[in-house]
Amino acid sequence: MTPDAAGSAPPERERRDDAPDSGSADPADPAAPLSATARTVRGAVDPAAAPLSATAERSDGSAPARALLPDGLRAFTAAVDAAARADGWRLPTPSSGWDVRGVVDHVAAQHARVPQLLGLGTARPAPAGAALLGPDPRPTWRALAAASTVAWATAPEDARVTLAGEDAPASELAERLLLDLVVHAWDVRAALAAGRDAGGRGASEAKGDVGGSGACVEHCLAWVRAHQRLLAGSGRFGTPAEPRSADPLDQLLALVGRRP
Repeated sequence: MTPDAAGSAPPERERRDDAPDSGSADPADPAAPLSATARTVRGAVDPAAAPLSATAERSDGSAPARALLPDGLRAFTAAVDAAARADGWRLPTPSSGWDVRGVVDHVAAQHARVPQLLGLGTARPAPAGAALLGPDPRPTWRALAAASTVAWATAPEDARVTLAGEDAPASELAERLLLDLVVHAWDVRAALAAGRDAGGRGASEAKGDVGGSGACVEHCLAWVRAHQRLLAGSGRFGTPAEPRSADPLDQLLALVGRRP
């Protein structure tokens, strides 16, 4: 699954006083907490406690994707840490053609662009891959995830972005990023579990570790159901499969073409 979360980058802007600064996290420490600071009109902001602009419940009582992104980022970070502990970067994943390292590269590239897309960055980031993430992806991924979190915490609620060359509300970007985080966290966990258990039980065992909170999974499931025609025509998703059960994660994975 590769939703076009990045789109076309907007023109470069001069650095503003409220631009993200991820300097508080020690990038040399792979076990460093997912933290950073940003200078904003409210003062210093730490993403672990940042009050998001878009935290109000929607009419159906659920949280918007933007408010759920910190949970999704933490869950994906946990999957990256698990891959490092297992030295599982080269294991094949359910995401066709990608190993674990390729999945991490893809997600990192999406979040590397977030500050600039939201108007808070200063320059276009380097391409994803070994040149961006290095031999151990954890430190750079943490810095990118922290900067993305801070950007979402400080961007205006009515922010707009450029996706695939078209102007769109930032909420659309948040939806795509959250879906990416949930499904690709499962991809990484499933690859690691399958690597531990060649007998085939691994993928199902990955369920309990993936996707952040249940609210993340349920939100993504509702969004995918509401956008099935759009997703089917994008060419970035597999053919929907028959779900294994009524479990929300099983339902979501089936809709995006995963076969756990």
